[in-house]
Amino acid sequence: MTIAWSLLVPGALLLLIPANSFLSTVVQLRTFDSFNNLDSRRHHRPWWWVPSLWLDPARGYLGALLVKISLTLTSDLWAYVPKPDYALLMVVLGLGIISQLYTRREEHVLLAPIGFVAGMLFALLTWPVALVGLIAGVTGLFAFRSFAAFFVTALVGVAGLGLLLGERPLWLVPAVVVCGLPIIASLITGSTLELPTRDASNKHGKMG
Repeated sequence: MTIAWSLLVPGALLLLIPANSFLSTVVQLRTFDSFNNLDSRRHHRPWWWVPSLWLDPARGYLGALLVKISLTLTSDLWAYVPKPDYALLMVVLGLGIISQLYTRREEHVLLAPIGFVAGMLFALLTWPVALVGLIAGVTGLFAFRSFAAFFVTALVGVAGLGLLLGERPLWLVPAVVVCGLPIIASLITGSTLELPTRDASNKHGKMG
């Protein structure tokens, strides 16, 4: 096993830091439909005034990219792929997704790591495949009015176009896994996937 630890360690840290740790007390968790209840008056800060929403895509992209290039995964032939390195990749990526889901703010609720997963897709896949996956995810999100639908349709888009364009299975498999884990976790725990948002009616003026 040949690993560039100077890249793996910071990459893993970026992926494993829970998103919940970045959320302030003025942040609320919401389903897609509950966005209709947000106060939209202009003198209040909007729902997207949550730094974590903007930090997560960069954190997911940079973390996955550092982990990816820290490992000696260059061969397209499975027989020549270093199995310990690949196993380490899958474990770090999987734990990274799980750590983003966790929250104690509400019972039976998981955070929906939409931006985090989107960033990871662009690190793992060629950009056309990642972009189609993102577009498919956003389309599913608005079509089915559910954050869980983002991950389902993104998975379908990534897998479908990836196979069509001959995306390397070495990276297509972990991309499908990071899309599927939030869905699996939601089904196993019976929890809903919700997005952290700032309550626009909050009068404290704090940054969430």
